[in-house]
Amino acid sequence: MTIEAVEACLAYHPDIKLAYVFGSIASGKAGANSDVDVAVLTTAKLNAEYKARLISDIASATGRPVDLIDLATVGEPLLGQILRHGVRIRGDAVLHAQWVSRHVLSNEDFMPYVERMLAERRQAWIG
Repeated sequence: MTIEAVEACLAYHPDIKLAYVFGSIASGKAGANSDVDVAVLTTAKLNAEYKARLISDIASATGRPVDLIDLATVGEPLLGQILRHGVRIRGDAVLHAQWVSRHVLSNEDFMPYVERMLAERRQAWIG
């Protein structure tokens, strides 16, 4: 029911081009105190005022706290988690495919460096 409530709420926000519900709600593992994880891409920059209004609207519609992610600014690995495990509730397959492509290119280009840096930090910390 919560995914449908988010979808219905976003119907009042036509400037949202792409939206996903992800996390425990999307996986069906939400508990009574779980928040709603929502990622959105808007036609214009998602400013603080509009983000606060979206959070308020979604929280009112679902009765849960909301973690709202701006797809325009999200990085890896969270973008990959959203695309792999999220439920797309707004946006067509072409736009979704563009974001999947962005994720794949980002992983191929930058993630090897990130993983190497993290391994070096772990090694320095462990000794």
